[in-house]
Amino acid sequence: MKKVDTVLTHLLSQPVYAVLKQQKCFRLIKKALPATLQRGVLFIYVKNKTLFFALKHPAYKMEFDYKLSIIKNLLTTLPPIQEACSEYEIQHVKTFVSKFAAKPKEAKDTVPYFKERASGDFEIKCKNKALGKEFEALKKTIRCSRH
Repeated sequence: MKKVDTVLTHLLSQPVYAVLKQQKCFRLIKKALPATLQRGVLFIYVKNKTLFFALKHPAYKMEFDYKLSIIKNLLTTLPPIQEACSEYEIQHVKTFVSKFAAKPKEAKDTVPYFKERASGDFEIKCKNKALGKEFEALKKTIRCSRH
C-alpha cells in the first residue's frame, strides 16, 4: 500500500497539476518573507527566470526594494524553497505596485426607514397654550407619517 506522500508527489509531477506545484513554490517564498512584507503581497509569478511580486501599495514597494538582498538571499539559502522552486531557475527579483489592489468601498449614508407605529390618537391635557400647539403639531406629523 502506498503512502499519501508518495501519491501526492506522483500527482504533482504530472503536467496537469503543474500549477499546484508552482503555487506551492510561491507559498513557501511568501512564508519566508518577514510578516510586514507578507501583508503587502497580492500575488507572485515567474516569467523569463524573473520572480515578480505584485504589491498592494507603493510603501510596500519601497520596503521590498530596501530589503531586496534579503529576499534574494532567502531564495538561495532555504532548502525547502530551493527544492520546490528548482525548475524555475529564478535569477532576478522585481516588484511592482498592482493596479488590481482592492480599493476601499465608499461609505454610503443611509437614512433608516421604518414604519410609524403610533397612530396619533391621544388627548392633549395641557393647560399651556404654546405647549398645546406643539403637541398638536406632533399629532399632525404622526398622522402624516403613517400614510
